[in-house]
Amino acid sequence: MRCSASTSCPVFRNLDKRHIVSCLSFLLLITSATGQAQQDEYSFEIEEYVPKPFKLIGYVEAKPEYARANQEGALYQLQFYGLPPQDYIERFTGTLELDGRFHKDMFSAKFLTHSEVVWDYLGEEIDHELFEGYFSLQPNPGLTLDAGKKTMRWGKGYAWNPVAFVERAKDAGDPDLSREGYWIVAADWIRSFSGALQTLAFTPLILPVRDDINSEFGKPGNNNLAGKLYLLYKDTDIDFMFLSDGSRSPRVGMDFSRNIAPNFEIHGELAFIKDVTHLTLTPECRVGTPRVEDEISYLLGTRYRTDNNVTLIWEYYYNGLGNRVEDQQQFYRCVHRAWEEQDDNLIAQLPVGKDIDKGPFSKPNPMRKYMNFRVWWTEPRNLLYLTPGLQVLFNLDDDSFSVSPDLSYIGFEKWNIRLRATVPFGDPLTEWGEKPNDYKLELRVRYYF
Repeated sequence: MRCSASTSCPVFRNLDKRHIVSCLSFLLLITSATGQAQQDEYSFEIEEYVPKPFKLIGYVEAKPEYARANQEGALYQLQFYGLPPQDYIERFTGTLELDGRFHKDMFSAKFLTHSEVVWDYLGEEIDHELFEGYFSLQPNPGLTLDAGKKTMRWGKGYAWNPVAFVERAKDAGDPDLSREGYWIVAADWIRSFSGALQTLAFTPLILPVRDDINSEFGKPGNNNLAGKLYLLYKDTDIDFMFLSDGSRSPRVGMDFSRNIAPNFEIHGELAFIKDVTHLTLTPECRVGTPRVEDEISYLLGTRYRTDNNVTLIWEYYYNGLGNRVEDQQQFYRCVHRAWEEQDDNLIAQLPVGKDIDKGPFSKPNPMRKYMNFRVWWTEPRNLLYLTPGLQVLFNLDDDSFSVSPDLSYIGFEKWNIRLRATVPFGDPLTEWGEKPNDYKLELRVRYYF
């Protein structure tokens, strides 16, 4: 049963931003006192080590979320336009992911399904998606042919990937989440050498776009050609990528990754994109004449792990596809005007679309200059199975940011429990100042099988 916003969670009603970190610190003490490490039991059965042709794994997850609404935020006003006002926003999501793999001789197949049911202020919504489903043929160890729906993972960045030309965007706040792929035909050709060039691999692919196939990728009626060339040269991973002109404008890119010390890695990405279309809004809040410009996007980052298992990630991201400050601020002004005047025509003419999270001005990280800082400490002070962490996402264009402390516990076999808070900070007309909530708390309980 879903609780109403007026009756549930009274303990959170008086929370403000100062209390969020204190709450997580208190939970850390409670969780660490729940018991000692569980003893694993091991057995050896020879049948367990015989490869099976088919394997099915997955997880089920329950994720309740609770947020205090920011009714002055443009994204709140978009989300709740024409609906009763909400002081608190509640959501519960149940998720099931199934990952099936079959392998026999030179033939293999894989599928990944994602099903979820959401209960929130709009009621109940059920969604089933095929994230991946493809066949592979490997006539020899150096050649693999793939056909079907597959997620390509291009780029070395953790929060963003400017060279991910044939992928859906990551969630910078939770980049490890599964993502839906595209229907493709691809090949992987790989060779190994004994010199400075240790490995060479080439991955060409064709991504067709029709009204009913990969329609989200761009203009229909194109068979888009893309490819990636990989080199392992003197212990440095290097990739070169391209996407031909078609459903999207043409682009080329490269990335690299190298360990310059046993616990210190650097990585970077660079992309050049032709004919990028930037939308603008007029003072009357109509879509103006777009700017079409060639752009670059790039990312530079580091990852460092200390001797006591503290991992730190830092990344700088310049997004040439993003909006300029003045264009983004004009969008926020137009949303506020439509909200204050309750002007249905004005709200309808804004470039938002059916999914607010995919609009050019309302999607996550819609601007140009960002920084990501993330740190986590595995089993601090010998607190077994606990991992506290912190992420800061900073918009360097408007000086707004979000702070997200989290706490994970894996002390129960096959279970993962994570509590996470997200607190945005920003002035009006800034990205995080216009978010739909003052803070958000979420609990994720996941069981793997």
